[in-house]
Amino acid sequence: MVEATALLAAALLLGFGARRIMTARQTGADPVHGYLCGFAFCMGASLVLLAPANLTRLAHLVPQTAAVLAGDALKTASLSFLMLFALALSSEPDDPGRHRMRRHRFAAWAVQLTSAALLPAARPAWSGGAAVLHDTAGRLLMAGYDALFTGYAFWCLTVLGRVLVRHLRSAGRGLLRIGLRLALAAVAAGTLWTLWSLDDIVAVLTRGTQDGGEDTLSNALGMICVALAVAAATVTLWSSRLAAPLRWLRAYRSYRNLEPLWVALHEALPEIALPLAEPGGRLPLWQAEFALYRRIIEIRDGQLALRPYAGPAAPATMVHTDAEREAEALAAALENHRHGRRRTPAPEVDPGPSPVPGTVEAEAAWLAQVARAFRHTRLDILASPPATSPRR
Repeated sequence: MVEATALLAAALLLGFGARRIMTARQTGADPVHGYLCGFAFCMGASLVLLAPANLTRLAHLVPQTAAVLAGDALKTASLSFLMLFALALSSEPDDPGRHRMRRHRFAAWAVQLTSAALLPAARPAWSGGAAVLHDTAGRLLMAGYDALFTGYAFWCLTVLGRVLVRHLRSAGRGLLRIGLRLALAAVAAGTLWTLWSLDDIVAVLTRGTQDGGEDTLSNALGMICVALAVAAATVTLWSSRLAAPLRWLRAYRSYRNLEPLWVALHEALPEIALPLAEPGGRLPLWQAEFALYRRIIEIRDGQLALRPYAGPAAPATMVHTDAEREAEALAAALENHRHGRRRTPAPEVDPGPSPVPGTVEAEAAWLAQVARAFRHTRLDILASPPATSPRR
């Protein structure tokens, strides 16, 4: 399970990096693309290298200390690319932040060189993939090695998180905001992943042992972090593929919400059904948008056909909302139609359906309110005797 989790996370990162390279070729060179690719490839390679089974295989080819150092160096490099990415996001057009990037590159190389000196100096012995340190000096050097990586990772993630929060505050609703939230979630998961390294420091100082590769919880946190990061970076890709099914679901729900109102109109006026309508048939999800559009047209046609049967408009004090007012007029017109009470035009006659400007979704939302009010209003009308005799 540990091996599979690490390899799956690595595959996500390497696949993402490869796609970024292809995108960069199409859109032109952009340093941000390079930083993201560097992060993906370095972190993916690190996860592969530090997988326990791979460390065991490499022990027959290279010293274990060198293999662990290489894997950690790749992970540290991936964090350096994240920091460069954060600095690129925070730079202004008139201030590209070259000095800050230069300082960070210097800091990144200093961390790498210091780590490369600390681990061999600790002289760990390896047993079953775990480092064993017998003397106090070795334990302190190993703990310093772990603390250096943890502190550097925490610093990089903190800077990136602050930049993302600042962008999130000014982002409008849409894909950008979704991507920023996913990126912040990835930073949070990455922070937990980093803080889990503190148990290595405790283990080294108290027991003199440390696992060379990633343990189960570390791999799980890494997988969560990687999945969120890839999702944030590819939000425009996967959101476009999910958008259509989500639209179909919303349209299907609206279609069903309008069914009671449509059925009442269709029973009184069967001619409102368009030729493609299939009452009672099973609606495929991918046809829900067209079916909703057709149902709205049929409901509006029914309302127009019932105009000659509309009764006097109810006083505004008798209803609470415009939807209730429209539902009451519609229920009264249906009842008059059922009894053949056709009325001549009069100033008090309800002028017809309320116009709803906007999209099909706005029209469906309005008619859903009318349909909910219609169920209660029609029961009240059916329970009360007719107030006036019909005029022919």
